[in-house]
Order: sequence, then structure tokens, then C-alpha cells
Amino acid sequence: MKYRPEIDGLRAIAVVPVVLFHAGISGFDGGFVGVDVFFVISGYLITTIIVDEVAEGRFSLARFYERRARRILPVLFFVVLVCLPFAWFWLMPRYLETFNLSVLGVATFTSNFLFWSRTGYFETNAELQPLLHTWSLAVEEQYYIFFPILIMLIWRFGARVVWATLIGLSVLSFAWAEASVRTDPAGAFFLLPARGWELLIGALAALWLRRSAQISLPPPLRDVFAAFGLALVLFSIVMYDDRTVFPGTTALLPTVGTVLLVLFAGQGGQVQRVLSLRPLVWIGLISYGAYLWHQPVFAFFKHRFGSTSFDGHVWGLIALSFALAIFSYLLVEQPFRRRISTRSVVISTVSAGVAAVAVATTMHFYVDDRPERLPSYQWALEHADPEVLRYVQRKNTRLVCGDGSDKLGIRQCEFGTADAPPTLALWGDSLAGALLSGLDEIARENGSAGAAFFANACPPVPGLRNTVARKCVGETHEDILTRILALPDLEQVIITGNFVGAMDAPNVLVDGAATSAGKIEARLATVVERLKERGVTVVLLEQGPLFAEPAADYLVQSLRHGHLDPIAVTRDAHLASLAQARGLSEFVDTYVETDDFFCGPEVCSSIDAAGQLVIYDRNHVTRAYSRKLAEYLAAEAGL
Repeated sequence: MKYRPEIDGLRAIAVVPVVLFHAGISGFDGGFVGVDVFFVISGYLITTIIVDEVAEGRFSLARFYERRARRILPVLFFVVLVCLPFAWFWLMPRYLETFNLSVLGVATFTSNFLFWSRTGYFETNAELQPLLHTWSLAVEEQYYIFFPILIMLIWRFGARVVWATLIGLSVLSFAWAEASVRTDPAGAFFLLPARGWELLIGALAALWLRRSAQISLPPPLRDVFAAFGLALVLFSIVMYDDRTVFPGTTALLPTVGTVLLVLFAGQGGQVQRVLSLRPLVWIGLISYGAYLWHQPVFAFFKHRFGSTSFDGHVWGLIALSFALAIFSYLLVEQPFRRRISTRSVVISTVSAGVAAVAVATTMHFYVDDRPERLPSYQWALEHADPEVLRYVQRKNTRLVCGDGSDKLGIRQCEFGTADAPPTLALWGDSLAGALLSGLDEIARENGSAGAAFFANACPPVPGLRNTVARKCVGETHEDILTRILALPDLEQVIITGNFVGAMDAPNVLVDGAATSAGKIEARLATVVERLKERGVTVVLLEQGPLFAEPAADYLVQSLRHGHLDPIAVTRDAHLASLAQARGLSEFVDTYVETDDFFCGPEVCSSIDAAGQLVIYDRNHVTRAYSRKLAEYLAAEAGL
């Protein structure tokens, strides 16, 4: 096909915002839409190649996949192989586990499924995953498997059938994206059915240009359309952020903008001249390598030196990413695309993929459940104060209450004195599960008993659905309330959960619609009314602080540098996050505020003054602090 330098310039417009977005540079909060620009470009280029060859009767699946392999796999596996030693020496256990699985996902073109399944409640921060960005490559690779076969099957039936099929699939995919972006936002983001339309509109642009190399509009008007397309892309980069519900209709701006550029920027005019500038074209040529390198560079630096120090080195890391992109472009991409034989390409890529999977699998089984085997952990041990480290190494040792196999995700068990009838009910999500062990100890000492009912990642609101937690559905807490009301000797109910998240999270629905503070309050008022009809007293325990990263892992990471640096949030920020949730206090008999328990005058820290870990992950108390929180609750609520 005829080379279009402005397409490489458009690649630069796509990759630079992605890199700057992941670098946290202000003004590029919507830089993630660069991936959508890549999807449209890929759909256009691949379709142009396929239909030209199919129309001429010389298309070969084997040759097509060989070209794709030459373009994608050598540098991809090279980056993965380079990442392996850094992962071994610098990643902590839970991050290494996900990294090892992501290597397997890269090798099997399924990493998007991995990250879709791992966007759950207890998962690690996305920006700390070195291979997170490979999800988009998996989407494209899956598309490449099916699309050429589809074109081969329908081409014989004529242009109308081809157009109707691709338009129909685009509409279905877009409808899927729009429907699932609120019910399964992770699936809408990571999976091909909700992303396929972006590749397909690029394919439709290719068919249109093949039909008519130039659209019959006056040149000035064509340039206006191209400029408008560029404006749409730039607008979404600047105006979108992590609160944007995406993809779906919001993805129309960058994708339609890219289609307009594909259709109109190749026919002369100022936009074509701008996109064809040599610096932009050169960045476009190395854009694949820049995309592959930047995420591992950023993630590994944060793991080794900490997120705080990342900000002071961000521009150097960006420069390093592009330097590595140039290196891999000249020494890996170009030779494999132009000069190395097919046999050598197959042998080298298969060998690299097998080697990467073998090493990742070995690391996974070698470490197993013994984190002290990891160099990163050993490093921390060498620099740690033993008194501090004994708290850091404590994992979640909460009282086990069910396995969550209930079809509604409900965990249920009794606690306290074994032969006493339950007079107390504990109701909530995983925050209630973290409190359970401490409450159990208090109940045993008092000679009382209770029953616990909770569902992980599912705040205690009847009718609430968390689309990320597949078992958290509207019936989950309706069922729990029924079970609580069935307790014959019930006197008190303690409710605790992540109401802050329930009130504004895009993945939370109440009664099938978007959540809000008003809906949560109305539902809680109804719950309290039903409990009071039984003469039951309702206590609501406020949640503690939410940290940006798992506290224990963050602390061990800091110990690698020879100092104690616990993660924390300011008291003001914590109180601000609770502002809406505290409106629930008017509906219950007793509302127990916890800011004095978790926070000092200015800071809510993950460790206390004695060096004891308070919260072990992002918001769940340790076993020791479960007891202290239960004692605080008992004193405040008069249990």
C-alpha cells in the first residue's frame, strides 16, 4: 500500500499522550485515548492490506500471520525478556505473581483477560503492573485471528454484503460497549467485544478509501474535516480523566476524530503537512517500541525507588523509554521486518516466548508461599528493624468465616460463646470480615454470641450491585437481611462497610441504576425501619482510611532503602472523603465515628506510634487492630 507519512504522525499523536498520561503529567489526564487512536489506525491499515490481496486473489493467511508476527512479536518478547530479571530482583510477592501470569498472557495473546479478571477488590494498583499495557495488543491479536477469515468468507458475496456485515458488527460491538460500560466496566475496557467497533470503523474507512481514493469535496473543506478530527482527538486527551465513563459513547470523540483524519488528512492541506513533519513521523515510526517500553520503565522504577521519587525523575524516565524505543526499532524491529528469513523469525520468536514463559513459571513455583526467597524481600530484611518487621510480615490472619462459595457471595458464621444464642449480628462487606476476629474475642470474654453475615466487595445495601464483583448482586444483601431477621434472639445489629465507595463508584448500581448518596440513605432508612420493628438496635461503624497502595507492601518497599516510610493520608483528606457517608448517621440508633481511632491530629497512618501495623492492605485492619477496633466499638456503642 502507498505510504502515508501523516499516519505515522498520527501514531505520534497517539503514543505521546499515552506515555505522558502514565507518567502523571498534568494536562494529559485523557491520554489513555491514544490506545483508541491506535485501534482505528490498525483497523484501517490491516483492512487495506487484506482486501487488496483478497480482491486480487493472492491473499494468504499464513503470509498475513507471518507479517503480523514480524511486526509484533520480536520486540514484544524482547521487552518481556528484559523485564524478567528486574521482576525477580525488584518485585514483591503479590506483584511478582501477577507479573508471572501476565507473561503467560502475553505469550498466549490473553493478557486482556488476565487484567479483566484481576481488576477486583483486593488487586494491586494498575500503574504498578509492568505488563498491564499489553492488554491492547491482546485485543488486536484476537482481532487479527478472526477478521481476515471473516473477510475471506464474505468477500465472494459482493461489496454490499461486506459493508452490511462490518457495519452490523460495528453497531453490535458499540452497543455492547455502551451497555457493559456501567454493568461490567472492566470487561468493556479490556475485552474485544466492546472494543471491536473501534477497529471496525478503521476497516470501514479503508473500504471507503479503496472505493474512492479521494472524497469529492473541495480541498479547503477536506482540510476543515481533517482539522475537526484532530481537534476531537486533542479535546478528549485534554478533557477526559479517570472519572470519565469509558469506553462507550465517550470513545466516539477520539475514534471518530481519527477516522476523519484517516479519510481527509491524506489529500493535502495544512493538517497533512503538520502530521507529516519529520519529528512527528520519526516518533510515529518508534511508537510501538515507545508504547512497549514506557510502562515497564515506569512500573519498575516505582517498585525499586518508590512512587514519591518517581515524580522527581519522570522526565528522565520518559527520555529513557524513547531511547529504548529507538534502540529496539533499529536493532530488533527493522531487522526482523526486513532482513531476517521466515524460518529464523519463527524459531527466534517461538524460542523467546517459550523461554519467557519457562522463566516466569519457574519464578512462580520457586517463590510459592515463601516471600523470603525473593531478593526484594531479602533486601528489606537486611535493612529492617526486627521489631518493625514482625508487624509488617503479618498478613491477613482474620477469623475465617465461610469460603464465599455461596451463589450470592455471602459468608456466614457464628462467633463468640459457642453455647449462647446469637443476640448480635455483624453485617457488612470485607470490612466487617476484618472486624470479625476482634469482635469474636470480645464476645467470648463477655459470654455472648453473635452471627456474622458479609460479602466481599459488596457494601451492605439491599439492591446494590458491584459490577466488578460478580457475586455482588441486588439480591445479596436482601438475602442477608432476611437471614438476620430470622435470628430469634436478636438484640443488636452492627453494620460496617465501604459506604464511601458505594456512594460514588461508577461500577456500583442500586436497584439497577447509578448509585448516589440519596439512594443509599433511602435504602438504609428502610433497613433500619424493618429492624426496629423487631425491637433491634442498629449501630453503624464508620470505615477507616483508604490508602493508595497496600500498606504492608509499601512499608516493606520503604525498608529496602533503609528507612521506615509508612503510607498515610491526611486527616483532612480522610474526613473530606467521609462527608457524604456521615449523612447516614441520622438513620441509625448509634453512629460510631472512627477518625479519632485511626488518625492523629494531622495524619492517618498505616502504623501506630509503637510501629504496629494498623491496616495491612489498603483499608482492612490487621488481626491485632481488629481487637482494638472491636474494643473501641464496644466502648462507643455500649455493647
